[in-house]
Amino acid sequence: MAACEKLLGRKAETVEWPASRSRRSVRVVFSDGSVIATRRKRRERSQLEAHVMRTLHTHGASVPAALAYDGEWLIQEYIEGTRLPLVLVGDDLDRSRMLLETAAEGLARIHRIGTETGLNEKVVRLGVTDRWIAELMDTPNRIGDAIDVPAPTLDLAAIAEMLQMGSPCFLKWDARPGNAVVRPNDEVVWFDWEHCGARNALDDFAWLLADEYVPEITGLAEIAVANAPDNRSADQARIDFSTYATFHTAVRLALIVHHKDDGPWWDEDMCLNGDKVRVTKNGVRLLCARGVEFSQLQSHTAPLAAWFSDVANRFETKSL
Repeated sequence: MAACEKLLGRKAETVEWPASRSRRSVRVVFSDGSVIATRRKRRERSQLEAHVMRTLHTHGASVPAALAYDGEWLIQEYIEGTRLPLVLVGDDLDRSRMLLETAAEGLARIHRIGTETGLNEKVVRLGVTDRWIAELMDTPNRIGDAIDVPAPTLDLAAIAEMLQMGSPCFLKWDARPGNAVVRPNDEVVWFDWEHCGARNALDDFAWLLADEYVPEITGLAEIAVANAPDNRSADQARIDFSTYATFHTAVRLALIVHHKDDGPWWDEDMCLNGDKVRVTKNGVRLLCARGVEFSQLQSHTAPLAAWFSDVANRFETKSL
């Protein structure tokens, strides 16, 4: 409240937490509106976040406006609307697909702006080490060990080659639905830019579509392919997306396995309203179905399709 008064010259009435109190952003409420105030642990990350938001917003991306930054507090526009997962869990699959397509188009626009403005050269390159790729590919094994459903043997050398960065593209990176807001006019606005970086552009679409809050919609990979950069053919984009999305699906599944451990399933409303990992039977079911769908698109990942089905059955038939 004091930072907003200093930086904006406006006296705040109260502070609210949009999701949970573990978040580093709060909503500061005035008599005539609101802003979001964010304080990061690392000053250099907040400096980058402020610069990225200003650059993207100036060039027409669907991101909040950065209103002020003093080296500690980033004050940004509050977006009126509904968080994307709250819409996706509804019964209107046609609208859900339309919003996912809109969200992907927004990410593609952000990728282009990142290239045109040189942001892709100013951010850290992500997932470039052999160790990072090896740990990503090992995710099914870690899940299998935890729940006694061994993962199949894969051609890891071939998969590692497919997971290489390629041309570094500016990415949101943490482009999960929970970091997007749907305005009343159905514009999808992306917030939380702390983790942006540069890697394969198709990775952002995996974060969006390989998420436990995305409903059962067929042909999700084609949303990614339709929004791939011009330097990727449709076939190459499909390979890039499906390979990374297969393992990102496993990463989301591993989070559920970790958080559930031997405890009960979490409450669906608590997960949704608190922007938590969806540690529920629905979360597992949707991710496993997504894993089957994505892994079958490439021969090197195809053995994981049966494994994802076995994981789904394991959770369905036994209390873990």
